Order: sequence, then C-alpha cells, then structure tokens
Amino acid sequence: MDKTALRKKFLERRRNVQVQEVAIWSQQLDDRLWSIPTISDAEHIMAYLAMPKEANVDMFITEALQQGKYVYVPVCVTKTDMVGVRIQSLEDLDRGALGIRIPKEPYVVVEPQTLDCILVPGLAFDRRGGRMGMGAGYYDRYLQQIAVENRIGIAWDNQISEEMLPMAPHDEWMHTIVTPSESIHCYKEQEGIH
Repeated sequence: MDKTALRKKFLERRRNVQVQEVAIWSQQLDDRLWSIPTISDAEHIMAYLAMPKEANVDMFITEALQQGKYVYVPVCVTKTDMVGVRIQSLEDLDRGALGIRIPKEPYVVVEPQTLDCILVPGLAFDRRGGRMGMGAGYYDRYLQQIAVENRIGIAWDNQISEEMLPMAPHDEWMHTIVTPSESIHCYKEQEGIH
C-alpha cells in the first residue's frame, strides 16, 4: 500500500475514535508514560498539543508541569520549520489556524539539544520505529537534531501498523512507541536502516 492510501486508512481510524474512548485511553497513556524512565527522569520534555481524537497527552503535560519539569510544545514558524516553545499551563494557550491550540507569544524557544526527550505524534507507527506523519515533514526536520534514544512516538493502539511503513531516507525513526496498552521498544533489526 502506498503512503497516500496508508495515510487515508489511518486518518479514517483516527476519525472513528469515540470521544469517550479519548478520555479513557488518555488516562492509560498517562500511566504508561510515567512508567518509562527516559520520561519520568527527564527535566526538559517536548510534548505536543493534541488535535481532536489524536493521542492526547494533556494529562501528562499537566502532571509534568506540577512536578516542576520544563515542558515545550511545537510551533510552526515557517512553511518548513518548527521550534519548541515553553508552556507553563494548558490554560495559557491561544487558538491558531484550524482551531489548533498554540502557546501565547512571546515565545521562549528551547534549543533541541537541551531536550531530554520528545513525545512525537504520528498518524501511524510500525514496530520497528517507523513513523508516518501528515506529510509536511516538520517533525522529520526537527528530529534530525534529537538523539534517537530520546524520541518517543505516541499513538492510540489502532495506529500501530503490523506491516512495515514505507520510510524514505529523510524519514526519522522512533526509539520507543507508547500506546494506552503497550510500550514498544523499537530495536531495528536491519543494518544500515538510516
């Protein structure tokens, strides 16, 4: 199946998620995230502000902020690039294009190398750590600056592809993928997979 068909298939799966499932799965996701040392030990965490029906980490963000951790979320600054911007509360956000939540300006931008871990949304993931995004490449470009062991894909269970996703040379890999029901440690079997 090509990327366009796969994207359509996984977009449909996300659309079919029920609102009540989001609440239950988000709690399960939160519990699982805190059980991962890379995350629980991190001081500087980049998360994201979920779109409706996307794997939601708001509960995790709130707890991380309460623990005094530095939390950042992505903001697209050009048609090709994004930066990590510090947030101090989920109440302190604006609505951007398409109703997407964004931090209020002025922005406090983090250097990618400062991050202890990054929680990466995606449309689909495979068990090797392959990721399919929405196709604009923002995350792939940003992840080039983040050590692989600090990359954690976040997804609902229905976003895990049992088949290998098509990966282009510029597509970036995940080290771990976390869903409400499992943590997948992606040890890529292939040599020279990058």
